[in-house]
Amino acid sequence: MRNSFLSRVLIVALLAGLSPACSSKTVSQAQRQPDIDQSKLTKRLEEISKRASGVVGVMAIHVESGKSAALDSTKKLVLQSVFKMALAVTVLKAVEEKRISLDQKLLVTPDDVAPGSKYNTDLWRKPAERSVQELLELSISRSDNTSSDKLLKLIGGPNAVTAQMRSLGFQNIDVNSTTRELSTGNAKPNLGSAEDFANLLLRIQKGEILQREASSLLIGFMERATTGLKRIRGDLPAGTIVADKTGSGEANVATNDIGIITLPNGRGHVAIAVLINGSGVSIEAQEKVIAELARAAYDEFLAQGNV
Repeated sequence: MRNSFLSRVLIVALLAGLSPACSSKTVSQAQRQPDIDQSKLTKRLEEISKRASGVVGVMAIHVESGKSAALDSTKKLVLQSVFKMALAVTVLKAVEEKRISLDQKLLVTPDDVAPGSKYNTDLWRKPAERSVQELLELSISRSDNTSSDKLLKLIGGPNAVTAQMRSLGFQNIDVNSTTRELSTGNAKPNLGSAEDFANLLLRIQKGEILQREASSLLIGFMERATTGLKRIRGDLPAGTIVADKTGSGEANVATNDIGIITLPNGRGHVAIAVLINGSGVSIEAQEKVIAELARAAYDEFLAQGNV
């Protein structure tokens, strides 16, 4: 009698989709997985990447579903200014923990100026006081090295950024040097993987790392970026919202871009990281590779409809 009762319970559970073999977590995951052919997208990423004639780490993730495609995404590669994304997160975490404040003023003098583009070094011809928020915006939107080094000093140096990344679970982001140190050519490079940076962006977009106000502030700075306009943004439809952070060195060193692409019609977001090291082609050709990789991910995720 008891066995008969148990059998009826199991039948009801199966009909309700609540069998012991199918947990609610599994159902939830299945419901949010877009019907995307990962092998197709991965193959396309590989085809495009070959044109860089170098080492290419790439990962693209549909933020809302978690579906992804990647190529050599766990390799630690030279970041150049992409490291400033990890720096920004560390600064904003310090703000949330009330160790510093966004309106805190820092004095920048000509002696503080780090080598970089004239577009940025001209900002510091005379001593100036800037808030942490202003320095953070310059570091992200204009990739200003002087602002970045002032912020690095404020939060405890490169090791503090690495420690923050470790605390967040990112084992392949290593910030070893300031931009001034890197400019000497003798410093240990800042390294990271496409996988870690794509997931860092995903978690920022989902509000899992920073509080809403800080996340919106940082993404806003990224959306207003003036560097690398021919990279992730390069081949996307006009008007596509992109929040990104580039990293650039000599053509044979590194040409990078990481960012969040907003898909149209409420279809979510794509977190993408592309790191190109040791390329044998021009910077322009590498930028085209990044643009095509971003477009391939955009098209594939968009083709799946509402995911």
